[in-house]
Amino acid sequence: MRKRVTYHSAVFIAILMAAVMVVLNSCKPTAGHVLGGPDDSLEIGVAATTVDTTLLKEYGLSSTSSVLEFYKDNGASLAWFSDGNLLPVADSMLQMVREAQAYGLPPEAYKLAELEVLRNELLAFQFTTPDRLDILLTDAFISMARHLAHGISRPVASSLEKDVIDASLLSEALAKGEIRTSLESQEPCGEQYLALKKELKNLLRRQLSPKVDPASAQSQISKLNVNLERWRWEAGPLPERYVFINIPAYQLSVIEGGEAVLQSKVIVGAKSTPTPVLESSIWCFTIYPYWTVPRSITVREILPKMKADTGYLSRHLYEVLDHKSNVVDTKAIDWSLYDENNFPYYLRQKEGRENALGIVKFRFDNPYGVYLHDTNAPKLFSRKERALSHGCIRMEKAEEFAYYLVKNDTVYNNPLLLEQYFRLKKRTEISVIQPIPIYVRYFTAWEENGKIVYYPDVYNKDRQLVFQVML
Repeated sequence: MRKRVTYHSAVFIAILMAAVMVVLNSCKPTAGHVLGGPDDSLEIGVAATTVDTTLLKEYGLSSTSSVLEFYKDNGASLAWFSDGNLLPVADSMLQMVREAQAYGLPPEAYKLAELEVLRNELLAFQFTTPDRLDILLTDAFISMARHLAHGISRPVASSLEKDVIDASLLSEALAKGEIRTSLESQEPCGEQYLALKKELKNLLRRQLSPKVDPASAQSQISKLNVNLERWRWEAGPLPERYVFINIPAYQLSVIEGGEAVLQSKVIVGAKSTPTPVLESSIWCFTIYPYWTVPRSITVREILPKMKADTGYLSRHLYEVLDHKSNVVDTKAIDWSLYDENNFPYYLRQKEGRENALGIVKFRFDNPYGVYLHDTNAPKLFSRKERALSHGCIRMEKAEEFAYYLVKNDTVYNNPLLLEQYFRLKKRTEISVIQPIPIYVRYFTAWEENGKIVYYPDVYNKDRQLVFQVML
């Protein structure tokens, strides 16, 4: 009886081993599959491991075109393996994905869970066909490099721009064994970005402490994530000299050599008429300017007041002009005949301190019709929340800024001439001999004097962006 049991056991084990071998052999991809289809016939080197276009799409890669381009450039060889063994750089890449949150990026964007599973399976079973893990690591590197350089949610000009990165970046990182250094080289290098990133790492570490309020910490983490993203949208480093306006901070700064040489409170657009994010150059300014009232303000706000008060126009120094820019005599006009659909005129406010633009207006080209200017209501600068305008930016130190713009002009205008123009109180155009770049941006987290300041989300832009950044 004992011998029979032993015999049957041996037969059962033999059958089981044969079944296992059949299953293992059936799992191996055939050598006929190619990466990229008929036009991109590439075989991945180790053990004739290959994938075809259909399988590549099933991976759900973030950077399909760049991944394919990389394998073309490296002769279709596996990048993260050598002699069937996973290289140390693979573990470095996996660690970068695990730490993605410390860079304001979501680990899920780089398939962390699947990478962990494949890594563990490799350790347990020593797979001889590691193409899936190799390709996912390549996609994770390329995608993270692009996100660190340009942002994860930045609008792009075309579909091509979205999925392009130099394949040599990964080749160099693999050759030198410097995954982290290579990826971090793609980040912005500005002081604000680095300060926000440092604060994010500290918060992620501190949020595990029972002394930290989880809701408050998460709110700050979200703000840091979206503001790191905004810095990645910048095309490159800022110039040596420029004007920077941060909308949520209600502040303008003139920067030279990294230092603020002039700072001023500003008033920005209300929530219903927000100031746009833009960049341009200030090339001239006007002393004692006219204000040509936008039609929307004329028909929606001023026209009802004109109908109710016949003296409103003269009291506020408004002129009525026809379509040929001729001043119209308003005495014979019956304003009750007009509404926002048939109003045939436009309004211009005369120069003077009562002018809505104040006594100086700075011009820079932009598609929004937005100006930087003085104001006839300086008391509003004492308010903490200053989202009050129709979209233009009112500046508290407008006159001081005008003098700054001409301080180095030895050809046309200088501070002494400018002072005379202000005394004349006549409309005068001043060209800026050295046009200065102006950046209007939206940052709700900002480093000031070694501390991170969190500003209110004036236009609710953080709420929209956080879901895009953290998927």
